[in-house]
Amino acid sequence: MIDIQGLKKVHFIGITSAFCSFCANYLIEKGVKVTASEVNQQSEDAKKWIERGVLYEGGHSGKYITDDLDLVVLPTGPIPGNPECVVAERKNIPTIPVAKLTGIISKEFKTIAIAGTHGKTTTCALTVWMLYKALGSLPNFVIGDHILDIDRSWNYNPENEYFVVEACEYKKQFLDRAPTPYISVITNIELDHTDFFKSQEQYNDAFVEFVSNTTKALVVDTKGNNIENILRKIKEYNIEIVDVANLKDDCSNVTAGLRGDYNKQNVLRACGVAEYLKLNVDIEDFPGVASRFEFKGSTINGMSVYLDYAHNPTKVKACLRATRESFPDKKIIFVWQPHSFERTYSFKDQFAKSLDDTDILYIPNIFAPNREERRYKELITEEEFVDYLKEKNPSKEILYTKDFENTASLLLDKKYNSDYICVLASAGDLYKILPSLKLEDNKDEI
Repeated sequence: MIDIQGLKKVHFIGITSAFCSFCANYLIEKGVKVTASEVNQQSEDAKKWIERGVLYEGGHSGKYITDDLDLVVLPTGPIPGNPECVVAERKNIPTIPVAKLTGIISKEFKTIAIAGTHGKTTTCALTVWMLYKALGSLPNFVIGDHILDIDRSWNYNPENEYFVVEACEYKKQFLDRAPTPYISVITNIELDHTDFFKSQEQYNDAFVEFVSNTTKALVVDTKGNNIENILRKIKEYNIEIVDVANLKDDCSNVTAGLRGDYNKQNVLRACGVAEYLKLNVDIEDFPGVASRFEFKGSTINGMSVYLDYAHNPTKVKACLRATRESFPDKKIIFVWQPHSFERTYSFKDQFAKSLDDTDILYIPNIFAPNREERRYKELITEEEFVDYLKEKNPSKEILYTKDFENTASLLLDKKYNSDYICVLASAGDLYKILPSLKLEDNKDEI
């Protein structure tokens, strides 16, 4: 176990992620000298760290691993071929993944860990906003994207006793990020990340392990899929269960300004946390979360464009249903960048069934995250996936657009006017298409 109190100098390999930024800021506030390296130095977050004198300018280099370091923080684990990892190992300097460091820090707070297949980021943001409005100060938090208006995805506030953390299940990372949650929240449990979890049972068992570490309460819909299995296995742990289904009547007027049935569930989970903590819920001015049905502007021809994070079958279906309900008289263009070749291949049947509410589907590419192994990229091609979707949805206009430039050109066709709504859906880098659309900054239609 790392003794944080004894640290004098720490180096981060990568610092712009929410988790790295939170941990680095925490250490700096504790008087620890922090240095960092980062490949992408053009982002606003990177520039801020350069201005603070923390981030070395110019990628990764073994020379940054100086003899006076007490600890090197890794983004996930040792990075093969990374010069800093190589030197740290040679010099026998202790290393730690940022998830584990987050978990160590979390023990200083009443940690509210939010886990589940989807809905984590929005539920986290709603919980942060609920605590902020109820307590008068922003809690500590690390979540998957920026809360709008606050314009950040992390916060360190030693004066606030709560820490809200997005607890991702991939490779059981939630066990490191939140080893002893004060409150655990489960959004839902549907098999995902099948490059690691090989069955629903294995996936469920990971959540059992996570929830069993909870010290006080679990917020959950007890009738949700696979939840009964979890509850049965944690009976012996004396964890109080807050069933959000029981809050539907009392919280029926709480919307947080969000649309879609799935967001009603996200709101209920934040209400469940408030119920356990005996706090008032006042979140109607919730500003929203980046890339969660976020209005980005309108094209020169009058078509409104939204950005969403939909990346698994349930989220794709829910995103399109919410769009259809919000704009019943408009045609929907769904520009979707599937996330990972492995997920695209493993869930192609479910994806094909999730497209009922779109009129037009454009797929520019499949996004491969850095962690994706080469063997998974050989499972399916973009052309094969689009052909499969066409076969299963013969009445829909489905097109492989091949790149962002061609996609943008199609979207700027004069026929796509105010009679259309465009949703850009991606957990990857589809946002890079936005400058090419030359959107006008007008008001959201809703």
